[in-house]
Formats: sequence, C-alpha cells, structure tokens
Amino acid sequence: MTARFRIIIDPELRRKIGILEQAAASRPDSLRARELQALKLGLRALAGGREDDFDGKRLGYSPGHHDLRDCAEIKLPVVPEFRYGQDLGPSHRLLYREYEPEDGGLPYREALCFEHRGDGLPFGVAGTRLGRELGQPVPELAHLPNHRPTFQRGAAEPTGPPRLPLPPDLSKALAAASNVAPAHGAVTAQPSTQPPSINAHRGIPPGRER
Repeated sequence: MTARFRIIIDPELRRKIGILEQAAASRPDSLRARELQALKLGLRALAGGREDDFDGKRLGYSPGHHDLRDCAEIKLPVVPEFRYGQDLGPSHRLLYREYEPEDGGLPYREALCFEHRGDGLPFGVAGTRLGRELGQPVPELAHLPNHRPTFQRGAAEPTGPPRLPLPPDLSKALAAASNVAPAHGAVTAQPSTQPPSINAHRGIPPGRER
C-alpha cells in the first residue's frame, strides 16, 4: 500500500509502544499483544489515509471537555465488549492531527494517543498532551468549525482532521530529528516503520483548514 502521509509519533505514545512490544514479546497471546497489533494497524491506516475504514471522525469542543477541534479519531477493535447483549463496537481510539508539508513532500499526521474508550480517556489524554485546559476553548482554533458527534450511523461527518500549517516549533524539531522521513520518501506502511518521535512542545499556529 502506498503511503499518503508521513507519520509523527508523540513521545508518550512511542514509550507506550515500547512497553507493549516488551509485553507482547513475553506473552504473544496477551491483551497487550492485541493492543500492539491494533495500534500498528491504526498507524498504517493513518499513513495510508484509510480513516474511513475505521469509522474515522473529526473531533470538536463542548463545555466540560478539552478543545480538540484540530484532531480526529479512528476506532480500533481490541477486545469485544457488550452491554445488554449489544455489541459496543471497537474498544480503542487512536487520536491524531494533520499538517501541511513544509518541504513539498507528503503531508504529516501526528499520532497523539491510543487508549481504551472508557470514560472518555482518549480525549482527556490527548487534551493533556496538547496542554489544553478542560472546558476552555483554544483561541487559535476559533477559525475551525466545531463538529459534535451525531451518534447516528451513516450520518455525514468529516472523517479526518483539518489540515493546518506545520507549527514552527514542530518544524524545527522535525528538522533536528535524525530519523525524520526525507521530503519525498514517505513513511512506509509496514509494521516495522519507525516514524520520528518529537519532544518539542507542539504549538498551534493560526491557519487554514483543508
């Protein structure tokens, strides 16, 4: 499969991948091993632009929650879950953002977190990693439309995040990273792919959405 995006992995998410890899190596049939496989599947889906295959949805903002209008999620099955005999659907969420290329190469997608959906954990983790305050809208995101979930199957909603300009601090971190993909050499959609881990604080520049 041809990659359509270069993938950046949040440092905390990269650490989680390392923990999952260690657990999977010792117990290939464990829950951690299943989580690792689902996460790799999700990263390949992001690189290939296949969010529609995983019920991708753009996120939004509402009082009492983090402002994630520049983010989207895909849903990944790890463990089957039921309530009153009804299948609750995929158990885990992978949240990410998207940036325009600054070098003429493929656009970027930044994988932020991979968590079980319970109690809104993925959204809280993503908000914290982005330095967002609970219940406070981010002024730099005011130009973005606010998409709220309809919870209706088949409803027309954006499936990916808005594509924003690459923040200057992230651009500098990418330039300094020794393992960043070259401008015209996209991250390959293989399980062994090791996209760059960026340790710089991610700013949010005002800009246009895709």
